[in-house]
Amino acid sequence: MKETLGVPVAITAALISSKGRLLLARRPPEKKFGLLWEFPGGKVEPGEGLEEALVREIREELCLDIKVGALFKAVSRREPGFEVDLHAYWCEIRGGTLCLKEHVALIWATLSELKGLALTRADCLLMPFLEELGEFP
Repeated sequence: MKETLGVPVAITAALISSKGRLLLARRPPEKKFGLLWEFPGGKVEPGEGLEEALVREIREELCLDIKVGALFKAVSRREPGFEVDLHAYWCEIRGGTLCLKEHVALIWATLSELKGLALTRADCLLMPFLEELGEFP
């Protein structure tokens, strides 16, 4: 029997950079993709815009207020059991006090450090494009 693909999940990701490093968060062990690293963000809720979802997710998960900047890259992947449209935006922290409500750890990683981290499948899709940059703004 052939598996059919369903509706992809729309996900947003915040690329928050500081001093040539990007902010990554580690997922809790009990969640799907547990203990893998990801760019913070999350699923877009029905009726919600991409940028609106990203602001909400970062506020809920990291207690930060961000300004969403330019879209860095939108990538898609379709395979049985994994269908995602990921929209990664450059973001800037505007306020708040960093806290961990969803994740178990945070790291500010350079490109070379990023290459050594175990990333979620969705975030792995961004790696070739980040490598093209050579460094983070």
